[in-house]
Amino acid sequence: MLLEENLSIAISQIRVGKLRSFLTALGITIGIGTVIFIVAILEGYNRSISKELNILGANTFQVQRDDPLKSNDHRRTQKKRKNLKRNLVNAIRTHCNLVEAVAAEVSRSGVILSYKDKHTNPNMNVTGSEPDFFINNGYFTSEGRILAGEDILLHRRVVVLGMDAVDVLFPFEDPLGKFIKIKGVKFRVIGILEKMGNSTFGQSRDNTMVIPITSFEQLWGKNRSVKLTVRVKSGADFDQAISQVIGVLRKERKVPPGADNDFAIFSNETLENSFNKIADQVKLVAILLGMISLLVGSIGVMNIMLVTVTERTREIGIRKAIGARQGTIMMQFLNEAIVLTVIGGLIGILLGFALAGLVAMLLKIPFVIPVWVVVSSLVVTAIVGLGAGLYPAARAAKMNPINALRYE
Repeated sequence: MLLEENLSIAISQIRVGKLRSFLTALGITIGIGTVIFIVAILEGYNRSISKELNILGANTFQVQRDDPLKSNDHRRTQKKRKNLKRNLVNAIRTHCNLVEAVAAEVSRSGVILSYKDKHTNPNMNVTGSEPDFFINNGYFTSEGRILAGEDILLHRRVVVLGMDAVDVLFPFEDPLGKFIKIKGVKFRVIGILEKMGNSTFGQSRDNTMVIPITSFEQLWGKNRSVKLTVRVKSGADFDQAISQVIGVLRKERKVPPGADNDFAIFSNETLENSFNKIADQVKLVAILLGMISLLVGSIGVMNIMLVTVTERTREIGIRKAIGARQGTIMMQFLNEAIVLTVIGGLIGILLGFALAGLVAMLLKIPFVIPVWVVVSSLVVTAIVGLGAGLYPAARAAKMNPINALRYE
């Protein structure tokens, strides 16, 4: 009953000074809203990117010369590494019995395609590869066919187009069998990739086209490092297959025993883990910023509670004169501080929800609010209120009733 009465008094006091209460709780609102907003956006990106990072087919991993996830110092060291060559594909096929398929690929971005009087923007990506590239990377055709082994062996000038190029070059006709120009050289369209849409960061995934890797080398030369995509046999141990490939690559590239690999391995799991590490760091920064805002807000709450204690000195004196104990007075003011901060926290949660929902809709990412962040926000605001109200409440509780009654 006493708690209910104290809560009623606390709410009444907040209603009396609505503007003052709002301004006092503003720091709490901003701090909680910031944390809710940033965590929600990161969780939405996490869901979206986790799905997007699964670009490799099931049981598939990549081998690259460089590791872009490493620090700048590591990347400078990587520049000295030897290029990965196409002959490694045959070595893996021959010596890795846990591998079902392997393909080499190279890419060129910023390419212009043309058909008759039509031209694409200089933002097309041309990939030179082999037949296993498609299933290894999760690309499928909606029409026509993918590359065949003969296309590679005979250096055929054929291309599988992405939908961005189809929309620009063939808005009103069937592209299959037609000839487009890549770097001034004619290529026959043999297939069309399924439409994939934009990535989480708004970049088109349909601006890719695939040609035989041998034809790619005729256009842009062979002096470049290839990327290898490796698919593990169904039922085989994934990590063991990676170990097999690493062993073959180290032998072929003559890496000394005990030396680090001069290449990098990527899988869906490693890419997700790398993103999660970055996301966790951003979350930590967001929480720290929120804590700073809460600290500032708690100072404001303490100041306003001290003013409130001073304004209500006669009330405190009357309550003590009719028998109110120190603990009762203290709980009354503590409740007011906690209620004030919790209300600020609730407004911050609602504000964070609204902003996160709006941004998620604009960015077309999932709207995700983890339960833990809501619960912890409420708990933290209550703790902040308790800490901010402790000194003012203790000061009110220790007042001498006679002096308090004389206060004007």
